[in-house]
Amino acid sequence: MPRKKKAHQEELLDLFKEPGEFSLSEPEEEEETDELKPQTVSELTERLKRLLRENFASVFVVGEISNFVRQSSGHYYFSLKDENTQIGAVMFRGVNSRLRFLPENGMLVIVRGKVDLYTPAGKYQIVCEDMEPCGVGAKQLQLEALKKKLEEEGLTSEERKKPLPVFPKTVGFVTSASGSVLRDVKNVLFRRFPCRLVFAPALVQGEDAPASIIAAIENCNLYNEQHPNTPIDVLIIGRGGGSMEDLWCFNDEGVARAIAASKIPTVSAVGHETDWTIADMVADLRAPTPSAAAELVVQTMDDWKMTVSDLIERLDDGIEEIIDDRSEDVLACLKHYALREPTHIVETFMQKVDDLTARFIDKPNQMIETLQQKVEDLDNRFRKDAEILLERHENRLSRFRGILDALGPLSVLKRGYAYLESPSGQVLTTAKALKESKTFRVTLQDGSVKAETID
Repeated sequence: MPRKKKAHQEELLDLFKEPGEFSLSEPEEEEETDELKPQTVSELTERLKRLLRENFASVFVVGEISNFVRQSSGHYYFSLKDENTQIGAVMFRGVNSRLRFLPENGMLVIVRGKVDLYTPAGKYQIVCEDMEPCGVGAKQLQLEALKKKLEEEGLTSEERKKPLPVFPKTVGFVTSASGSVLRDVKNVLFRRFPCRLVFAPALVQGEDAPASIIAAIENCNLYNEQHPNTPIDVLIIGRGGGSMEDLWCFNDEGVARAIAASKIPTVSAVGHETDWTIADMVADLRAPTPSAAAELVVQTMDDWKMTVSDLIERLDDGIEEIIDDRSEDVLACLKHYALREPTHIVETFMQKVDDLTARFIDKPNQMIETLQQKVEDLDNRFRKDAEILLERHENRLSRFRGILDALGPLSVLKRGYAYLESPSGQVLTTAKALKESKTFRVTLQDGSVKAETID
């Protein structure tokens, strides 16, 4: 084989080397001449196209989609790139119709296809036969599949969701012990109405978070079984805002089933107002933020006063309507019995009217007294709990003060010890430092004096 022809063959081999093993068939021996026969551009392009098709008939490539275009014909044209380079790609309509998602710029995908040469432009490209998202795209598909599964089982239907209690005495909260969310919810609850808060700590981010959240929900339901007289009336489950990865534990199937299985009415409060998770779909109520959840589960004292006033007004209207109806009955009876002891009949019905009036007037007063007594009981219980909590913290502070007094330097000085300082305020701890300082200050229990060394 002529030297020029052999060099040309080796150049083609180097041009198409890729990881993995493949081989190029040896071309048929051509007539040995001093120079290669010239080729047209089309002929060379066709040879290159044949080489690509034969040796890259099936490849898998990972890359980020860029320059994505969906033509009116239905074909997809885009580039796959990494940090160093990019390659053109095409996915024809008959193939891309089988995709479960719509590709978009920035999406990281894995494509399977063949390398081909687009002859008119002389550019090689990947003709995609299949595509799967990885990273965020794969999670989104997983999320949609789980939504569909839970919807088919009826776990997201409104019919199965439990109503929240009107007057919750105890509120449970599943969230992280760190961060400001717990403090914010406590402030909202205790500002609006006196109630108890049961905190169930859980991890709300990371791989271990789903199991931790499930355990916290189950522990709250177990708490109700063990404390039937002071149960948790409503359970808030949530955390503050974050990225989709931060909130992903609330898209876990196990967490969703634990929320749906809870006997305690649940409120999902995950992230900010625009964030949506699977937990929001299965919970009995979705709140845009944890603080908003606290406002939804507990009414303010002013709200209760307004509710009581509305009840009283409705009772008054009902009483008047009943009295008017009974008055018409009295008049009808008077007409019927007018010829038989009219005075006795009138007196009897007048007494009945008085009895009815007194009974309906007393009823709202009794309700008001009952509600007022409940408010007073709650206020007394809140004050008692606050006193116990304050006393507990005062005792802890007293213990810490005793420990500090015992370990502090003043207690050592009271036992007859002293410490020495140089004029610059440096504590002298060695004889050498004392000699170098010459003058120093001696501090004892009741004060300090100046002194100097004598050689």
